[in-house]
Amino acid sequence: MGRKPNALILQFFERGPKLADNSNRYPHTCKSCGENFPKGRIDSLTNHLTRKCPAISESDRVRACLTIHGFNKAAVEHTRASVASATAAAAAAVRPPADIQQDLDLVQRDWTALETLAEVSRQIDLSEKHDDRGNPAGASLATESTLLGQDIHDQFLAQSAHLGYKDDHSLALPQEATAQEQAAIPGATLPGTTLPAATDAIKEEPTAEQQLEALIQSAEQASHSAALSVAAAATARLNPSLLDPQLREDGVLAAVLPTTEARQTDEALEPVPTGPSQPWGELTQSDLLTTVPLRVPSQGDNPLVPQLLHGPIKGGFRMSSPNGGKARHSRARFDATRRKEVQEVRKIGACIRCRILRKTCSKGHPCDTCRKVLSPRIWKSGCVRTKFSEQLDLYSAGVQIVLNQQRLNDLKAHVNFANQGTTLELSIFPECNFHISAQALQSIGAKERTPEEPERPWVKEELLLIDSEKEDLQGSVELYMRQILHEFVEREKSHFARVTLDTAITLGHETHDELLKKAIELWGLVEMLDRERQWNITVKYGGLDGRTREIKDSTDQDCFTTICLQLTAAAERKAAHTSKQLLQGMQRVLQDSKTKIDHNMFFTTLILLNCVEKTTWAFKAWEQDSLQPMWPLEKAPHNFTGQGYVLADLLKMLLGIRKVLPRTFCRESDGMLATHEEESVLQGYFHNLELKFADLQAKQEQPIFSPTDSRSLELLFCSTLLLPAAE
Repeated sequence: MGRKPNALILQFFERGPKLADNSNRYPHTCKSCGENFPKGRIDSLTNHLTRKCPAISESDRVRACLTIHGFNKAAVEHTRASVASATAAAAAAVRPPADIQQDLDLVQRDWTALETLAEVSRQIDLSEKHDDRGNPAGASLATESTLLGQDIHDQFLAQSAHLGYKDDHSLALPQEATAQEQAAIPGATLPGTTLPAATDAIKEEPTAEQQLEALIQSAEQASHSAALSVAAAATARLNPSLLDPQLREDGVLAAVLPTTEARQTDEALEPVPTGPSQPWGELTQSDLLTTVPLRVPSQGDNPLVPQLLHGPIKGGFRMSSPNGGKARHSRARFDATRRKEVQEVRKIGACIRCRILRKTCSKGHPCDTCRKVLSPRIWKSGCVRTKFSEQLDLYSAGVQIVLNQQRLNDLKAHVNFANQGTTLELSIFPECNFHISAQALQSIGAKERTPEEPERPWVKEELLLIDSEKEDLQGSVELYMRQILHEFVEREKSHFARVTLDTAITLGHETHDELLKKAIELWGLVEMLDRERQWNITVKYGGLDGRTREIKDSTDQDCFTTICLQLTAAAERKAAHTSKQLLQGMQRVLQDSKTKIDHNMFFTTLILLNCVEKTTWAFKAWEQDSLQPMWPLEKAPHNFTGQGYVLADLLKMLLGIRKVLPRTFCRESDGMLATHEEESVLQGYFHNLELKFADLQAKQEQPIFSPTDSRSLELLFCSTLLLPAAE
């Protein structure tokens, strides 16, 4: 028997046959974007569903996220209600918003008492994580109890020699402690007892253990609640950081010291019971349930009492170390507050300045390190945390991918296809003797349609499409791009792009720079996207006759459009993968001050920005009135057209910091763009460009968009690197 399919996964994915291994998994294909998952791992499927798929609406994404985390009823309620805004929907994809969280208390009435307690504790923990007030007791009780095992063990063992404790039993808590003694330590207050009158006048916010005690008292199981209450109180007694700061004052401490001194004198005359000692490391919950608060020794008898109450004593030795010697030094652990801060900084990432200078970054904008810079000489852009791969999503937007999948779903819903041995030969330059060979699916008849469904004219035609289940179309497109890359460069219409690519290819052969190689490959993929309808398609039918025919846009428009969309979608997938690798590699190298970089990075950046210029033109072309009805994404095209400006400014800043940005100027004799650099590569590059300084400024300040020319926005972003800095 196979695994029972997940209802949510089955709704958004097509499940294939069971894998031949022992994993009990199935390959899946996304119904919306067509991405294939050959291993069928559930984490990959849910991650694609909730984060990556470009074809799923935000409403479906939120509903899927709620269902995955077990909030089925909340997902149903969310399906009925409309999403208020895109911001609220994006926030709900990570955590349900406040209104949905309140609805959970109404719809999930079948929780047990412990489940209710766990849910409320989680909500309070989340609220404490987002509390910006300076509350010294803001750390949760769970975090404090985690640190109890080792830190309290070392602290009390180190202090036992100074306090004169001869036996582990002398640290045991007395059984007959009174309510007045319990009041000396607020964390030790048990249910049913009250604090002295001196503390009643103190009005302050409840501490973490008091909030947990209030939650425990509201649970239905009384015995379990009492056990947790005593455990929480004992934890607060053993951890001095949980003591109420108001009760640490000398006046309050003096009020309870006479009582404890009297008890200490009486107990000094009592014999010490004999029995096996129990180390602190083996302290269990059963021991805590039979003990009461730790007595407070007299402040006059021992000067170490204030240090015991107010914080740990520095120094000392670990008694558990071999032969009583000093333990090997190790890096100190973060406390709860510092650990939480470090986790949040790691999530948002350190700023660029702290990465390059290898400084400790912090939260906030700007961070503490950038805020202390009084007169910045280089970093005039402030504290920047931008990640290149997150800033640029032109290629991961999936416009062509969604268009292709929508067309394939429509065709397969009305036409039956089968593989009858037909193959396709696909090429852009047929005279170069390079082509893509792929198996094809051939239409074998229309499916039955309902009476109310309109008849589609292309159903009766002979339709062909690439068999994507048997062909690695993405790999074939990448291989073909590398084979004809030289032809792309030779036939490039733009003089600027051709000179830049020739120089970069020469440098790539000499230095074998991987980032420069990826930038050139990205340019080839973008050029393939630009030539989306320039494919030559030849059909070779199976059989003895070996009949062939050409598929052209003028005669077989539907079939030609379908195959071109499949090829363009494969090129877009590869471009998204290549651009992500390129951006991550560039940011890693630029922000690593120990890595030496040269002018290869300058040409890598120029080629990347040239690709962004051409892709920005494609998104801007979608803003035309004639094309807007066919736009497949929820986000409008104008949300993508401004990404190049931010990326160009960031790259210019980093190149300037790493001192690899050429110093350029306007040559007065002829008004051409020139450079002060003495390297022959840069001198030859700017000489071959033959670019007028005034034309470059006009391209940046007054760009002219033409919907018929994909190079009309050229130099819009590259001019940021080529023009000298404004004085």
